[in-house]
Amino acid sequence: MRTAKIVNRSTQYLFLLIGLLLFIGPLLWLISTMLKTQDQTYVFPPKLFPHPFTLSAFSRLFETMTLMPRWILNSFIVSGINGIGTVLSSSLIAFGFARTKSRMRPALFVIVMATLMIPSQVTLIPMYIMFSKIGWYDTWLPLTVPVLLASPYFIFLFRQYFLTLPRELDEATYVDGGGYWTIYRKVIFPLSGPILITGFIFSFVFTWTDYFTPLIFIQSEKLQMMSVGLQLIMGKNSQDLPMMAAGSFLALLPIAVIYFTAQKYFVEGVVMSGIK
Repeated sequence: MRTAKIVNRSTQYLFLLIGLLLFIGPLLWLISTMLKTQDQTYVFPPKLFPHPFTLSAFSRLFETMTLMPRWILNSFIVSGINGIGTVLSSSLIAFGFARTKSRMRPALFVIVMATLMIPSQVTLIPMYIMFSKIGWYDTWLPLTVPVLLASPYFIFLFRQYFLTLPRELDEATYVDGGGYWTIYRKVIFPLSGPILITGFIFSFVFTWTDYFTPLIFIQSEKLQMMSVGLQLIMGKNSQDLPMMAAGSFLALLPIAVIYFTAQKYFVEGVVMSGIK
């Protein structure tokens, strides 16, 4: 019995190790490439640990792509706005679906969820025409305003979490003379930290990694995002592999920092939202 338990545990650790290598392997190769010289990237067989290693790829990156700091700042601003806007707008609508009483609530929720099945490519041309007509083309507004109007995915995510909170809290607020707004602002919102942080992380990452939207709606290089900037690096310096790896690392770094910093809340929010 003990032998079978040891074999089972060893098999689990073996599969976990294989999965870890599959996921961390590309990251290790990325870090190795950005620390190499251009000549070292063409050595065969390739070496994982460069000797000597150098950070010259970063200096070449900022010298060649002078707008790189601007792209990074633009991505932080737009991603931060979308993250905060998603938390505020989607949580408010999700509160209505989770805690209010209305005959139309189930039907309206089905309609909201049905919009998830509409591909973004279907609405691209109408949105492009509309934003061009009202003068929003080549601005950040097409990147932020649709997100600030709430997202069906985050409405569903927040609603599932709100359903796990006891309704006795609502009744106690009613007894104290509070209404729906008081319940949302002083009860539900403060108790929903994990899922709100999770929603912020998701929205931030979606915006940070979004390539298609800024490519379509932004023409000026000064207003571009980091995701499109990486493609510009590849187009102008396709032979400089260390420099492209350095740019990719800079794009990956904020996401990694945010995830590992808020990992506890991220896992708790995802788990609790699926309990109900």
